[in-house]
Amino acid sequence: MNRNIIIAIVVILAGIGIYYKMNTGKVADVAATATTAAKDTTAAATTAATTATTAATTAATTATTAATTAMAGAAALLDPAKFDPAKVTAMIAASSLDDATKKTLTDAVAGAGADATKVAAVIAQIKTALKL
Repeated sequence: MNRNIIIAIVVILAGIGIYYKMNTGKVADVAATATTAAKDTTAAATTAATTATTAATTAATTATTAATTAMAGAAALLDPAKFDPAKVTAMIAASSLDDATKKTLTDAVAGAGADATKVAAVIAQIKTALKL
């Protein structure tokens, strides 16, 4: 929950409790109840924040690992000595490039598959498009 909402709830509950206890003459009990409620709410908020931070850190680490692995895989596919048009075409199709760029690169890969002298130029074109 949002910390401000939790604080507002605590303040409202404390206010209601104080009003009630003042009308019954037990202000000390209300203050103790409000303090306990505030401590419980603070503990719950701290736990929630810690859990959210841990989850965000784990997600960021997983995304970084996946990106690093993908970059290593892309670098291996773009080795002129191991050029495989089918695998490079699949990599381009799975990329986040726009459709027009994907089409241009796929056509270039097909041309390089038919003419080995074009492989180096096509690989350079792909690396530029993928910002590798």
